[in-house]
Amino acid sequence: MRKRKNIIFLIISSFWFLSLLFLAPVSAEESHATGTQTISAGEMENAGINFLTKFLPWEKDSAQIDVFYNGEEIILPAGRLDLIFKTPGTRLQAGRIPLTLQINVEGKFQKRIRLTSRVLVTQKVIKTLRTIRRGEKIQEEDVTEEIIETEKPWDNAVSRLEKAIGFQASRNLPKGRILTAKFLKEPALGTKGDKILILAQKGAMKITTPGILKEDGYEDSMVQVLNIETKKLIYGRLIDANTVKVSF
Repeated sequence: MRKRKNIIFLIISSFWFLSLLFLAPVSAEESHATGTQTISAGEMENAGINFLTKFLPWEKDSAQIDVFYNGEEIILPAGRLDLIFKTPGTRLQAGRIPLTLQINVEGKFQKRIRLTSRVLVTQKVIKTLRTIRRGEKIQEEDVTEEIIETEKPWDNAVSRLEKAIGFQASRNLPKGRILTAKFLKEPALGTKGDKILILAQKGAMKITTPGILKEDGYEDSMVQVLNIETKKLIYGRLIDANTVKVSF
């Protein structure tokens, strides 16, 4: 009889132990550890920086790119993670560039979030050191080279001193102006009022006569000249600072 009671007790005890083992509650932390993955704010920000580094036209060393996400880490199902960035509705290449991030797991959409970014571009520019009047030739002491960081890069900015020195200002330029191509023009090879030689050539025959430029002229450009001997206005090609070649 006692042996039978002991057997029944063992069966009941075993059943109770197994029920505790399989029905015990699982913590939230343990549930996340199985079949899930997380992506932190820092990981999303770094991924955004990598995207903009490849997407924008700037050299890696010429732009400082920061991306900001103010949310918490995101819990996702386990599996292959794809981060797809876009710059919706903007063609900005510097400054504050909005970003959207679509998160897919195993090719399935999970979440879309917004991020912000700031892009500073390092640019070499040429600045004026004094006021320069229209038509004035720029001298070495009139300009300086400077490195700037900006959210609005200058289009067609002159970046080398030799591309400014010796050129003429196409408009009045205040002190501190960043030079662009439209502010400059090549210096004239010949200036209105200069005395030149008019050359007419056919085969081995050459005819020359003195003339006066009636307008500024550039190398290989057509200019109007006054034939001093005949007092007639004619057109020819300025081949050097002293010669205009005409056809006959």
